[in-house]
Amino acid sequence: MNRRGSSVRGAAVVELCRAGLGLWHLGRAARGHDQAGLHGVLGVRQLVQAALVARTGSGNAHTLSAAVDAVHGVTMVPLALDPRRRGFALQQVWIATALTVAEVAVVGRGGRR
Repeated sequence: MNRRGSSVRGAAVVELCRAGLGLWHLGRAARGHDQAGLHGVLGVRQLVQAALVARTGSGNAHTLSAAVDAVHGVTMVPLALDPRRRGFALQQVWIATALTVAEVAVVGRGGRR
């Protein structure tokens, strides 16, 4: 198997996981879980992001997606200062970190060929 085929499959897995995460967020929002509004917004964002990145499939799309995830993780840090939202915020920091690492892994070093 060549590196390109492995990278394409890896990208598909990341975006499939992202779409599943989006559905999970929407399910939590629909059931009225704590932070339902935030879950709803994140669910829509994750589904749209998964669809756009999967459709585009370029290294630039994955790099931009990693940047969006990293920014999301950083924006959750101040939210963790609120005791009512701490659990949600820390969970989001871990999810954002995992997705950022996964997207960067898909892109690789980005060297010219």
